[in-house]
Amino acid sequence: MSNINKKLAQDLTWCVNHDSLTGLPNRTVMRERIVSALQRARRNKSGVAVLLIDVDGFKFINDTHGQDAGDMVLKMIAGRLHGQILLGEAVARSGDNEFILLCEQVEQAAKMAILAKNINAMLHQPIDVAGLALLVTVSVGIAIDQDGTHSADDMLRHADTAMRVSKEQGPGGWQFFCAQVHEQSQMQIMIAHGLRTAIARDELSPRFQPIVVAESGRIVGAELLLRWHPPEGPVSPALFIPIAEMTGAIVEIGAWVFRQACLAEADWRRRWGVAAPYVSVNVSTRQLNNESLVDVFAAILCETGADPARLLLEITETTLMSDVETNIRILHSLANLGLRVAIDDFGTGYSSLAQLTRLPVSVLKIDKAFIDGIDRNPESRAVIRAVIGLGRALGLKMVAEGVESSDQQSELCAYGCDLIQGYYFHNPLEEKTFVDTVEREIQKGVTSSVEPLHFLIYISTAVEPMSQAALDALLKQSRLYNRPAGITGCLIYQDGYFMQMLEGKREVVSKLMNKVKNDPRHTDIRTIVEGKAPRRVFVDWSMELRDLVPGPNEPDFNDWQSRTISLPELAEDARTCYTYMMAYMHAGIVH
Repeated sequence: MSNINKKLAQDLTWCVNHDSLTGLPNRTVMRERIVSALQRARRNKSGVAVLLIDVDGFKFINDTHGQDAGDMVLKMIAGRLHGQILLGEAVARSGDNEFILLCEQVEQAAKMAILAKNINAMLHQPIDVAGLALLVTVSVGIAIDQDGTHSADDMLRHADTAMRVSKEQGPGGWQFFCAQVHEQSQMQIMIAHGLRTAIARDELSPRFQPIVVAESGRIVGAELLLRWHPPEGPVSPALFIPIAEMTGAIVEIGAWVFRQACLAEADWRRRWGVAAPYVSVNVSTRQLNNESLVDVFAAILCETGADPARLLLEITETTLMSDVETNIRILHSLANLGLRVAIDDFGTGYSSLAQLTRLPVSVLKIDKAFIDGIDRNPESRAVIRAVIGLGRALGLKMVAEGVESSDQQSELCAYGCDLIQGYYFHNPLEEKTFVDTVEREIQKGVTSSVEPLHFLIYISTAVEPMSQAALDALLKQSRLYNRPAGITGCLIYQDGYFMQMLEGKREVVSKLMNKVKNDPRHTDIRTIVEGKAPRRVFVDWSMELRDLVPGPNEPDFNDWQSRTISLPELAEDARTCYTYMMAYMHAGIVH
C-alpha cells in the first residue's frame, strides 16, 4: 500500500472513531475501552467507574448565542476534560452535549464524588466566547462496577440513569447509580408511559383551590390544579408533573388543562354573571417553548366561548427567566388574546424590575415559603413588604399562597395584600363542591373573617427628664412585650413629653394601654385618636423610638422659627399627629 493510501486509510479510521468537533474518541470507541477495562478489572479484582457528564442548559446557550458559540463551549469543555485525565482514565464525546469519563482501578466510591465535584469546579471557570464570559455547569451520573458483574452497556445505561436523576435535582450536581436510583428510574418510565394515554383513558381531573379576598374570605377566583388517577392508584402531581415536563407530555396535558379552565369559566359565568370567580391556570416552561401554544389557546378560547379576561395564566419566576426574550414575546401574544398573566412564586427567582416592567403582568403571587415565616422571620416579612410595595407601585394585584392560619391572614391584611389562598380557607375542591361552596356564599353572604387592625395615639408627660440610657431601657422593655403581642408602633420623646402610636388587635392594644396608664415614669396620659387602621404602618413587629432632642448634625433653625410647637400643642390636631407619625416611617427614620 502506498504511503498516500495508508494516510487516507488512517485518516478514515480516525474519522470513524473520533468526534470531528472536539477531536475526542466517540461513544463506539469508549464502549470498546469500557469492555477492555472491565476485563482487566476482573483479572486484577479492581473497580471500574463510568461518569456520564451532561452540559446543563446547553440548548439555552445555542438558542441565545448561536450554534457557533455552542460549538466553542463544547470544544473548550473537551479540552479541559482531556487536560485533566490521569493514568487509567479516558474521555470521549458521547452525544450532542454529553461526555464520558472512564476510570480504572477504582478503590473508593467517595473518590468518584470528589472527581465529579472537581470536574464541575473546573468547568465552572468562565468560558470566553466572542467576548462573552459564559459560566457552565454539568450534571454527572456515576456507575461503578467493583464485583465484575456488569457489562459495558450496563455501565453506560446506569450512568445515564444516574445523570438524569442528578439533573432533576438541579444543575451542577452528581448522582451514583444504586438500587434506589434504579427503582426511581423505573417508576419514571412507568409514569411517562402512563401519561401518554392518560387523557384518552379519562384519568385526569381538575381540582379548584379557591382564591379569596384577604379581609373577608369571599371567593373571587380559583386556581386549577391537576390530578391523575390511573388504575394503579393516584399519582402525586409532585411526581408526574416534572416527568410530563421532561418528556414533553406536558404540552398535550397543558392544552387539556387550559380547556378545562375555559369550560369552567364559561359555566361559572352562565351561573353567576359578573359575580363569577375567575380561573387561574399554570403554564410550564415546556409549553412556553412550544411554537403552537398561542394558536392552540386561541382555538380553545373560540371553541369554548370562554372570556379570556377572566382567565389568568400563572408563570413561575424561574420559568420566565429561562429564556427572557422568547417568553416575553410569547406572553405578549397571549395577552393580545385578552388573557391575563400572573408571576407565580414571586421572590424566589432572580427576575429584575426591568424585566418585570416589560411583561404584560397583572398579578404577583407571593411564594408560600415567605408566608410560612411571616410571624417569626424578619427576612420573610421584609420580602413580603417589598413585594407588596412593588406590586402596588406597578398597579398589580397581590395574591399570597399557602395561608394556613388566622395570624398569617391578619398580617397579610395589615400589609395590604389583596387576595390569599391556602388551606386555612379551602382545600382544592372538586368542581361540584366548588360550585356548591360559591352558591352558598352568594345566598348567605360572607362576613369578614379577620379582626380589624386597631391603632391608638396618646400623649403623656415624663415625670422627670429621660436620659439616653433610660430611653434605651424603655425601648428594650417595649420591644420585649410588643413583639410577641403583635403590637407595632412608634414612640417619640421631646422636651419632657411622650407621644406614642400603637397598632395591633384592639383587645391587645387596650390591654397594653391599661399597663401604660399605670407606668410611674409618666403622667397626664391622654388618648389623641384611636380607631380602625386600613393597614399596619410600622411593619417590623417592633417598637421604634425617636428622641427629638436636637442632634449635633441637625441644621440650625433658630433664625427661621417664630415659635416652637410642642407635642401638647400638636396633640390638639389628631389628623396632624397621625400624619406626623406616618412621616417618620415614610422618611425611613423608623421602620
